[in-house]
Amino acid sequence: MIKSSAALIVLLVFLTGCVSSSVNRPDVSVDEEVARLKQLGFRQVTRRSDGTRILRYSGRMTRAVECRQGSGSFAPIPSRRRAANGQSETISLDAYLKLSPGADGVLSNHERDGIYIVTIKTRGGGASSLRGIKFGPRGQDTFRSGLTCRAA
Repeated sequence: MIKSSAALIVLLVFLTGCVSSSVNRPDVSVDEEVARLKQLGFRQVTRRSDGTRILRYSGRMTRAVECRQGSGSFAPIPSRRRAANGQSETISLDAYLKLSPGADGVLSNHERDGIYIVTIKTRGGGASSLRGIKFGPRGQDTFRSGLTCRAA
């Protein structure tokens, strides 16, 4: 139930176009970007005649997102880890991306849209909790713990 509710929220936010813009990505051909994302576990769900591609990912954390604690360097994080307090954390990612290249097939920074949702489920000591953050392809967000994530 939580997974389907999360997917519905992701889709709703995606369709309303909510993204932040703080991270710049290089211009690249849309075919190269789709190939890169497929290697990271995304699947293409739509390819329109105007060249627009819609991709989706839902599952364990992947290298498509990198995170940092505090002011450290951004790097991929594992989908399972042990928190400092000994509790078990499972980290998952849900993402929808809309890539709309120009007529030349090149995808510039402003032609990327979508949403990434990173969720951390914590278990231990007979209790569990669920917390999450969301950001766009050019954005980032931070958990209360200080863990900041962005699209890679």
